[in-house]
Amino acid sequence: MKEKILIVSLLIVTTMASAQQPNIHYTLGMSKPYTHLFEVQVGIDHLPAPEKEIDLVMPAWRSGRYVIFDFSGGVQEFSAADADGHAIPWLKIDKETWRVERGTASRISVRYLVYANEFGDRTRGLNDEHAFVDPSTVFMFVKKRANEPVDLTVVPFGGWRVTTGLEAVAGSKDQFTAPTYEYFADCPIEVGNQSDFTFEVDGKQHDFMIAGSKSLDTTRMVADLTRLVEANKKFWGRLPYKRYVFMLEVYPNMGGGTEHINSTIMQRRPFAFDSPEEYQDFLGLVSHEYFHTWNVKQLRPKGITPYDYTKEDYVKELWIAEGTTSYYGPLLLVRLGDTMPEEFLASVASGVQGDRMRPGNRIQSVTESSFDAWVKYWRGRQNAYNAESDYYNKGSHVSLLLDLEIRHDSNNKHSLDDVMRTMFERFPLGKGYTVDDFQKVSEEMAGADLSPFFADYVHGTTPIPWEKFLGYAGLDLERKDTLPRPWLGVLTTERDNQTRIYSVVAGSPAYDAGLDVDDEILALDGYRVRSSDLTNRIAEMKAGDTVGVTVFRNDKLREFKVILRNQEFPGYRIVKVANPTELQKKIYEDWLKTSWNRK
Repeated sequence: MKEKILIVSLLIVTTMASAQQPNIHYTLGMSKPYTHLFEVQVGIDHLPAPEKEIDLVMPAWRSGRYVIFDFSGGVQEFSAADADGHAIPWLKIDKETWRVERGTASRISVRYLVYANEFGDRTRGLNDEHAFVDPSTVFMFVKKRANEPVDLTVVPFGGWRVTTGLEAVAGSKDQFTAPTYEYFADCPIEVGNQSDFTFEVDGKQHDFMIAGSKSLDTTRMVADLTRLVEANKKFWGRLPYKRYVFMLEVYPNMGGGTEHINSTIMQRRPFAFDSPEEYQDFLGLVSHEYFHTWNVKQLRPKGITPYDYTKEDYVKELWIAEGTTSYYGPLLLVRLGDTMPEEFLASVASGVQGDRMRPGNRIQSVTESSFDAWVKYWRGRQNAYNAESDYYNKGSHVSLLLDLEIRHDSNNKHSLDDVMRTMFERFPLGKGYTVDDFQKVSEEMAGADLSPFFADYVHGTTPIPWEKFLGYAGLDLERKDTLPRPWLGVLTTERDNQTRIYSVVAGSPAYDAGLDVDDEILALDGYRVRSSDLTNRIAEMKAGDTVGVTVFRNDKLREFKVILRNQEFPGYRIVKVANPTELQKKIYEDWLKTSWNRK
C-alpha cells in the first residue's frame, strides 16, 4: 500500500512539474502565396521567473546538406509581445539569434515573416501553386528548450491541405506535435493540392505524396515503393518508424532528394518518368533516400549526434553515411531484379575510369573529404576535381571494395551487409559511431585485420587496385577500346547555348596548354564545336597532333595550341573470368543475388 501511495505521489509531483514546463507553439500561415512570405508565430508559455531573456535561434544549416546556409537572411519584420499583446523589447545579437527581453511576462509571442522561394534546395518555398517547408529553415528554436516537446498549427491557403511525417493531433488535420525541436526540424511539410496514396508494409502505414503532377502511373509506383520497403526491411531486419512518407514534387528544373527521420522529399522534372531509363533513375533516387532511413537518420556519426544547428558539425564518416548509401542504393535494385547485373557492373566499370581519372582522389582521402564537406565539397570550387575527393562517389567505391574484402577474408560467411546490420543494432539513435567503430565491426565480420585497408583507402590516398578486388568475385577489368584514344582533358557543360569548361584535368593536354575554367569553347581548328561533338572530334585525331582551340575568355577572343596525348585512363568493361574458383562464384552470386551461369 505504501508503495502505491509513493508511486501516486511521484506521479502528482511529476505532473505538476511537467505542467510548469514551458510549452512551445508554432503557427505557420501563408495568406498571400504570391509574395513568397510565410507568416510565423512562436508562442512560449509558462516561462520560469529567473529567465529574463529568451534567445530564439534560426538554424544555420539543415539536415542532409552539410553546408552553412543563410536562413536567417530571409527573416523580416520580427516582433515580440507579452500575453496581453503589448510589445516587448528584443535585440538581434548575432546573424541567427534574436534575444527577447521578456521581463515578468509568463508568456511571450514572437512573430516574423520568412521569404521563401528556394524550392530547388529543398529548404523553403511558397508560391501560388504550393508550399514546401523544411522546418529548420523557417522555424526558430528556443535555445534553452530545444529538447522539449513542440506543437505546430498550419493555416493552409484557400483549400490547400497538409502532408507531413509529423504526428497529427487527434481530431485535427492541421495540428501536429513533435517530441523535440530536432525531430520537428526533420519532418518536412508540403501544403497544396498534392495527391496522397497509402500502402502498408509490416503493419505500418506508408504514404506516397505527389505534388505538381496528376499523370503518373501511381499504381506501378506504389507497387515499386512497396517492394523497396520490403527489401530494406529484409536487409535491416525491422522498420524503425511508426509511419513513413515518400514526398515527391514534380516541377520544372527540379531534381535530387533529401532524407529525413520518417520521410524523404524527392524532386523530379515533368516527363522525367517517360522512358525506362528515366524511371529506373527515379527508382535509384528512391532506393538511395530510403536506405538513409537507417544509415544516417538512425545509425548516425558521433559528430552529428545530436545535431547542433548553430554551427558546423564536423565528422569523418560521411563516406559511410552517404558513400555506403550510394553503394547500396543501386545494389538493392540489382538484388530486386529491377537492374540487370550487367548494367550494375557497367556502372562500376565507369566508376573505375572516373576514380582513376580524378586527380583529387590522389590528394584527399575520403575521411578528409567527409570532414571538409563544410569547407570545400559544397562550395564547388574551380579546382575541386583536381584537389578534392568525393565522399559520395569515392565513398561508394571504398564501400564496394570493403564488401568484397570482407567476403573474401571470411570465405563468404560475412559481408558489408552484416557490418551495416550490426552497426545499426550497436549504435542506436543517440549513440553515435566513429570510423574506428566501423573498422572494428568490419574486422569482426572479416575475421581479419583490416588496418592496411583502412590506412590505404579510407584514411589514405593509395590508388585502388580494382583488378585485385574485382577478382575476389571472379571478375576481370578490360579496356573497352583496343586502340588508345587522344583526349583534351576538359569537362564541359552547355550553358545559355555556350560550351563552357567547368574543369580542366590537372596534367592533361588542355591543362598544359593553358585552357582554363569558364573558358567558352568556340571552335577546333577554326570549325565550330559543341559539347556533343567535342569528344568525337578529338577522337578522330591522334597523339602528337596539335589542335587549335578558340575560346572566349572574359569577352576576349583567344586561341590555344594543344598538343594531344593518348588518354591515360581508358574506358573499361567488367567481364567474368573463364575458370572461376568455387569461392569466386559464391561471392559473385551472394553479392548480386544472381546465378553465375545466368545468361
